[in-house]
Amino acid sequence: MTGDHWYVRNEQQRRNVLDAVQAYVIGDFGFAVKIETGKRTLAQNSAMYKYFELLAKELNDAGMELHMEYLGKSIDVPWGKESVKERLWNPIMEAQTGKKSTTRLDRKEISEIYETLHRHMAQTHAIMVPFPSHEPPMI
Repeated sequence: MTGDHWYVRNEQQRRNVLDAVQAYVIGDFGFAVKIETGKRTLAQNSAMYKYFELLAKELNDAGMELHMEYLGKSIDVPWGKESVKERLWNPIMEAQTGKKSTTRLDRKEISEIYETLHRHMAQTHAIMVPFPSHEPPMI
């Protein structure tokens, strides 16, 4: 529990929340309880951006710079975490989920997008970057 927010990840934590709600004084105006499921965690968000950074490094190390038009000329520029997000992650995200922002993704969607991008990079470029996390991505 942090403040009036509880993060429930197991049965004991669920019982603790139920006990706390049971003991909560209703008062004249009552109180609200909001249950949200599946939203990405801060740790998963951090891991997602770390993945973008690691994939950019692997692409650059493999000599696969980003081709772009600049002032009417074609130039190669190094990949960065933002270009990985915008050019690789976001198109897959939109195709798979219909969502246009990573802030709208839930935990399962992040795992599914990662699996699609990871499979593509492994099959077409022999680049395999694991999702950086203390626990495996949810599938």
